[in-house]
Amino acid sequence: MKGSLKNRIIGLCVGLILLTATLSLASFWWSTSRFNEIQVQQNIEVAKNVYQQYLASRESLLVTAATVLTSDFGFKQAVATRDAPTISSVLFNHARRIDADLMLLLDTKGQLISSNDENIKLASDMRNWMRELLQHEDHSTFVVLDQTLFQVMILPVRAPRTIAFTIIGFEVNKAVAVQLKSLTGMEVSFIGQQHKLKTTTLENLPAGRDLSTYIQEQKIHRWFNDYPLYQSTQVSLPSLPSTPITLVLSADLSKQYDEFDRMVLTILLLSVLTVMLGMLTSGVLARNLSRPLYQLTLLAKRFAKGDYSAKLTHPSASAEVCALVDAFSEMGEDIQAREKQIRFQARHDHLTGFYNRNAALEELHKTLSSGRPHFLIALDIKGLRHINDKLGPRIGDNCIKAVAERLQTIGRDNNTLFARVGGDEFLVVYRSNEPDQPSDNQEMSSCVNQLHQQLSRSYLVQGLDINLRFSIGVVHYPTQAHTPEDLIRRALIAVDAAAQGHHEIHYYQSGEDEAHLERLQIIDELRVALQKDDGQLFMTYQPKLNMKTGKIDKAEALIRWCRLNGEWVSPELFIDLAEQSGLIVELTQWVVNTVVKQVALWQQQGSAIKAAINVSAQDIADDAFLPHLKQVLSDHNVTPQLITIELTERDMIENEEKGIASLLAIKALGAQISLDDYGVGQTSLGRLKTLPIDELKLDKVFIMKLSQSEKDQHIVNSTITLGHQLGFNVVAEGVEDLASLQLLEKMQCDYAQGYYLSKPLKAADFDNWYREYHETVS
Repeated sequence: MKGSLKNRIIGLCVGLILLTATLSLASFWWSTSRFNEIQVQQNIEVAKNVYQQYLASRESLLVTAATVLTSDFGFKQAVATRDAPTISSVLFNHARRIDADLMLLLDTKGQLISSNDENIKLASDMRNWMRELLQHEDHSTFVVLDQTLFQVMILPVRAPRTIAFTIIGFEVNKAVAVQLKSLTGMEVSFIGQQHKLKTTTLENLPAGRDLSTYIQEQKIHRWFNDYPLYQSTQVSLPSLPSTPITLVLSADLSKQYDEFDRMVLTILLLSVLTVMLGMLTSGVLARNLSRPLYQLTLLAKRFAKGDYSAKLTHPSASAEVCALVDAFSEMGEDIQAREKQIRFQARHDHLTGFYNRNAALEELHKTLSSGRPHFLIALDIKGLRHINDKLGPRIGDNCIKAVAERLQTIGRDNNTLFARVGGDEFLVVYRSNEPDQPSDNQEMSSCVNQLHQQLSRSYLVQGLDINLRFSIGVVHYPTQAHTPEDLIRRALIAVDAAAQGHHEIHYYQSGEDEAHLERLQIIDELRVALQKDDGQLFMTYQPKLNMKTGKIDKAEALIRWCRLNGEWVSPELFIDLAEQSGLIVELTQWVVNTVVKQVALWQQQGSAIKAAINVSAQDIADDAFLPHLKQVLSDHNVTPQLITIELTERDMIENEEKGIASLLAIKALGAQISLDDYGVGQTSLGRLKTLPIDELKLDKVFIMKLSQSEKDQHIVNSTITLGHQLGFNVVAEGVEDLASLQLLEKMQCDYAQGYYLSKPLKAADFDNWYREYHETVS
């Protein structure tokens, strides 16, 4: 269940305050922590610098003392003569003078000559130790002698050659560490890793405990978590490789933690006070706002019921709320107007105002519920697409409006129903006064004829006198359909039959619906057959005889279809349906793939047989046809010269400009162009000379009875002569007997094709026939 507006406003205000406080605290926490980290790092860097200066001052003292000692003539003479008392006295006095803790004199072999501390324990062989120390001759070095850490300096005693080495040093003990702590403000520790030496200012460090582990274990508990007490850094001191010495500087963080925690507590206290104040103020604000809005809610519910006269009477309503109420009232009026308009547009065609298909079905249900006879007329405007293409879509729309207006003027009565169900399709439903059968219904025939006569009169559209032609389909209710859906579907089937049969009026006949459904099923099965390529579709090849050589070097590829139920489908039928449904392009691509693959197989077998492929106007207009043909030829390594593209005269002249451009591109590829069914179409001699073709194919209507018809002989002879004069090869299809073949040979026809030679054969049968034919000829 959703909360009230009042609680939401309070929650929002408090939430914003909490969010602001949380973000502020988080920002302060992060920035302060970052500042403390930087400050600690800076303090550590300062401590390093202080340590470096301290080290430098002690080193300077050592260098000065060592230089003075090794330059003393009396000391060098005593060393040269090995005057032990004198050497010991000098070392003792010099050590006391500079407060040195270590004074050693070693010979060049590393043997101890004298020392200011008789108790010090040195290794028996000091040569390696002395050799490492000499590498730091110009600087002091931290070394461990007898478990004690010293900062020492070594200088040679020359007289004039080196006769000994003097070593002077200061002990690095806790006093030194304390002195450094007072200078740096940090805990100071010296660690000798090899000898586990620890000199530190840390008071609570247990004896023998590892310093690094101890520092890491020191924690301070705050804010429900443990935080490190120290932040340390290590500095490598100049020492011998065998005994490395490290200085550890540890910053105590407890003071920063205390200051930070006090500031956090202060901010938390201020945040709590701010939240409490925000709750009080937001509660007052929410109450003043939610009461008028509750009244507005009641007002909106009354509006939802259609009561737009309600007024808000809350005395504390603000000017903004009153303005909102006025807007509510205006909105209700606008909603009423828009709902009415939307309901109309949802059911009517925007161009004509007629019912659309869905609304027409609803109205038909109401109209037919009376049980009285009706007849439905479907109208289709012929050539509207050409009007749109030639005169523009605005003229086409105005033609549709003009037809709609005329339909309304010739309506029989108020019971007439009008609908627009497609771009150029209308429905008109008339109520019949006679219950006769549709074939005997004189009223229906008279009404339809009158309607056609009225619609066929010219239309004045934007100053143009336009004549429109119509296809009309008629269905009677209830004798030919029992439901609105069936009525509309069968009316559209009837109008399609009128258009395809070039009739003006077609009355629906029983069985046409089933034929229409059968055609739809064929289209679906054809689509599936193309997708699965399961052998239903296959190619046959009818040989073409070269009349000059007597050999078979060409064949026409013809598609066949045997459905899964064993029923054969006429090529004329399913190719026509493929063109109507848009499947023709996919079908032609399948044919091209199959035929080119077969031509490639013939090439591999040593037979250079050319194949002719029939295509449609839609294929030529398809932009993908030529690229697909190129790709298939390339994939199968077939030269374009082995392929002939056949088109009928009708396909040639449909969209002639684009078609000629496509044919020129195909010729440029290397394939040949053949004009199929020549002589029965609309190709004039003037157009014939402009078409980019290589071959004329005479229609079989002139060839099948060529030996019996003198007129056919004259037509064929003249056409062959004309074709040769225009540079075309001529093919005669439909050769049925030897006499016709001999006449064609006499007329110098280039190729002959027909059942006298062979019917169309599957590829394997064609190969056998081709081999037997050439064996017989040779």
